[in-house]
Amino acid sequence: MFGLWAVSSTCRAQQWAEYPADNSSGQPDDYPPKITRPLPEEQVIKKEFEVTTQWQTITFEKPLQINRKGLMGLHLAVSMQLYISTMYNHPLNPECTKAGCAINAFCLRRLSDGTLIRPEAILVGDNGREVKIRPAGHLYPYFDKKVITMALRTFENADSLPPPFPKGIKSFKALRIRSTAPFRVKFLYWNVDRYPFYGHEMN
Repeated sequence: MFGLWAVSSTCRAQQWAEYPADNSSGQPDDYPPKITRPLPEEQVIKKEFEVTTQWQTITFEKPLQINRKGLMGLHLAVSMQLYISTMYNHPLNPECTKAGCAINAFCLRRLSDGTLIRPEAILVGDNGREVKIRPAGHLYPYFDKKVITMALRTFENADSLPPPFPKGIKSFKALRIRSTAPFRVKFLYWNVDRYPFYGHEMN
């Protein structure tokens, strides 16, 4: 589709992506005016906010609709000038053990000091049921070349297929989130990352 999609937690340096030499694109640093891909469940939530070490709740003005035939993720878009993926081959990302890599896979590091950014996030269904989501990939949106997104999905671990969203939930009304260290989100992107999602029954 659009951007990088990956679920492997393997952390050997030769399998990491190379850090791009130039993050700039010359495009305006603003939100996309609309989503051009026709899947109706997708949306951009134009909300910039600071994630802290304390729980906060982000209520969606338009609930997040579920596409059960695809693999969906809530992407936290951050500036590529400030953060890099923990999966980049970069001096800020030291070699790690499998256990360490599994918990830190697809998180972020702050470029200024190498601080690890590992969020803890929960989607709240329209029926009040909570669904835990975790970092499980990155995406470089085609509509904004200045950001990298951290994809939060329902993976139990980075090597597993995601369990489907629980039955009875038609949409998500809110996000609860905190992190190991503060970081700034530029906008949220609710995206169908794979459609259809072969290899797993999503209904």
